[in-house]
Amino acid sequence: MAHYDVIAERGAGSTWWISFPGRPGITSAADDAAEIVTQARDALASVLMCPPGDGLPLSIEKGARPPTDHDLSEFDHPMVVVISFAPTMTKAAA
Repeated sequence: MAHYDVIAERGAGSTWWISFPGRPGITSAADDAAEIVTQARDALASVLMCPPGDGLPLSIEKGARPPTDHDLSEFDHPMVVVISFAPTMTKAAA
């Protein structure tokens, strides 16, 4: 199992916009904060389903560094969330 940093940014109402540091093409949205982890995992699973399927962001285990205050300056009230994701299980299920 790998772990990834996710940036969750508050949207309108209870919405949260989800993105992955260093991977601007991987984004999602959650209807509320309780769905952030589920939606982030779904976004990673979608990346694996689209050829070439190797476009996952760098995991913490492979050297990803947490976003710094400077990296987060473009976001409005961001929250950094660490999620677990098992890419091999997703590939087998796909």
